[in-house]
Amino acid sequence: MNAKADPKNRLNDLNSKLWLQFQKSWFALSSPEPPVDEFISFFSKKNYPDGHTGTVCLVPASLTVHIQKSVLTQRTVLQIDALSKDQKLDYAFYDARFLADNTENIVLWQKTIEELRLLATALRELAYLTVVVRNQRNAHATDPVAWRLARHISAFLTQKDEKIGCLENQSSEQQIPWVPNDSIVYFLNFRKQNSATDDLRSTPAFATPKQAVEGEPGYAAKNFRDGWYVHRPPRRDKNVMLHPAKFPEDLVQRYITNFTEPGEWVFDPMAGTGSSLVAALACSRKAAGIELNPEFVKIAKSRFTVKKYLKLVTGDAAAPESYHPLPEQMAYCITSPPYWDMLRMRGAETQAKRKKQGLQRWYSEDARDLGNIADYHAFLDLLERVYRQVAGHLLPGRYMTIIVKNVKKQGTIYPLAWDIVERLSAFLIFAGEQFWCQDDQRLAPFGYRYAWVSNTFHHYCLTFRKPEGSFSHK
Repeated sequence: MNAKADPKNRLNDLNSKLWLQFQKSWFALSSPEPPVDEFISFFSKKNYPDGHTGTVCLVPASLTVHIQKSVLTQRTVLQIDALSKDQKLDYAFYDARFLADNTENIVLWQKTIEELRLLATALRELAYLTVVVRNQRNAHATDPVAWRLARHISAFLTQKDEKIGCLENQSSEQQIPWVPNDSIVYFLNFRKQNSATDDLRSTPAFATPKQAVEGEPGYAAKNFRDGWYVHRPPRRDKNVMLHPAKFPEDLVQRYITNFTEPGEWVFDPMAGTGSSLVAALACSRKAAGIELNPEFVKIAKSRFTVKKYLKLVTGDAAAPESYHPLPEQMAYCITSPPYWDMLRMRGAETQAKRKKQGLQRWYSEDARDLGNIADYHAFLDLLERVYRQVAGHLLPGRYMTIIVKNVKKQGTIYPLAWDIVERLSAFLIFAGEQFWCQDDQRLAPFGYRYAWVSNTFHHYCLTFRKPEGSFSHK
């Protein structure tokens, strides 16, 4: 990242072009080694206005082997064991990928947290810490190690936007039960700032993921196990565009064909204008859905000429009576909830565009609408109620996929995807996450010269499995 420094840039020595390139929230990892020099170049300066040389700490010290000399020689690089009581750091980088192979080693976890606390203490005000970590895949499920570690760090540093590193997806044999490939590396970023803890955020505690029973067969899902993929959706029909947050039918079809057989029921409890239902029928499956907004139900039904294998209810997905007209049990659920009340956030760029085009900017004015709930915990409570209803109508051993993003509101990160996994792990098995990555979006220079604010171009696709022998609604 060689560039003529912008004299007004307080965070690093990059020009606007190189700043922008780093801002995309996902990137391809060409090797298992993290691009430490790129992170050092973004999160620190060679020299600061008060005259001190940029000082960074790398853990482990062996990371220096992978740094370009031009970056290494322009900063003071310290080892964690050499930090004095009064030492101040401009940036720290910690590789914690080893935790994925030591999920039950309490002593190692405690040592890691202690070292991270030490780095946090040494950081200057407004300086950053990057932690590299992976979730742990086993033969039956996924342990969200990265997210659990982030909970702990958030107790003493402020969580900021993540970046995800995408390793090449390895071809592999069909696995029963289904879990995705282990091809994602999390680069979690935190900042030292004296802001009060927001009581709307989740607590550091993270539920132990539900463990599958050894030998449990489950459904023999197909082999769509890519940990990440790039998808470019086609242009949408004008009426479908009325819905303020929709996902592409051809993307949904990949999941439907992976987790179901022809003739089986596919369900979406937040059907919107019917994207998932259209996808199901296109795959020769039967489609069932619930939608709160009558206008969206009308649009959805208009998209079907043959309604023999369609059941769409106008109702509240949290209410048991909404499920009465639907099949008693369904083979698969794919859905995308509102990203909290983000559609109502004033100043959102997307909302300004929709207003200019005369399109609907939020789901409805209904008080039962998840997108209208201002309190984050109340939003999560209602979301959990919906998914408990869905789980009760899902066949044992079958799957549910939820497409979602973490939420950023007024500079605070609300890890919605992680919170959904935490809530649902009480009654479903977390098979794992895949990432729908976008590379056709325009980058915007958020935070330029002052702070790290990403362009979030990755969506979490969270897949859960209902344990064999678990409850069903009768």
